[in-house]
Amino acid sequence: MNTHWDLSAVSFLVIDDNMHMRSILRSVLGGFGARHIFEASDGADGLEAVLDRSPDFILCDWVMKPLSGSEFIRTLRAERDKLLSTLPVVVVSAHSHKSTVLEALNLGIHGFIAKPVSPAVLYRHISDTLQKQALYGRTRGILFDATPTDRRNRFRGDDYSSSPGNPAGEMIAPVDMALI
Repeated sequence: MNTHWDLSAVSFLVIDDNMHMRSILRSVLGGFGARHIFEASDGADGLEAVLDRSPDFILCDWVMKPLSGSEFIRTLRAERDKLLSTLPVVVVSAHSHKSTVLEALNLGIHGFIAKPVSPAVLYRHISDTLQKQALYGRTRGILFDATPTDRRNRFRGDDYSSSPGNPAGEMIAPVDMALI
């Protein structure tokens, strides 16, 4: 999907225990036109920021203390509030072993980027995720199963574009492994 997105109205939460990495991601997002960028230094601070700031998109490191990226995502996906539980999360981590990526996918991420971060790859993940949300609605990750019993978990929240919504009952698109 090659759609250009105006990110000036999209708010981002960057969760990383490394201040330098948060600064890099903030600069890259700012270069993309993002104006609302919040930061958190670990998963616990990230959960507070989600409740306080209500971001539209989350970039999250995997290895952090005291609350790791996996614990953050697990807690977020278990949230009863559908808007919170379907927030798009892209993991940005140096720990990109296959087992880590698979665990993150099973927890409900929308993409995984290995550090060091390429701005082009980051933008592609962000725009692809926003495009899929505009077309298919918000989900709890890219491996979301669109079987009839799981359709109740799909949530049509705020669209990030003027694209028409997905009529009820249509299947979620197949997993795009390019997001990994």
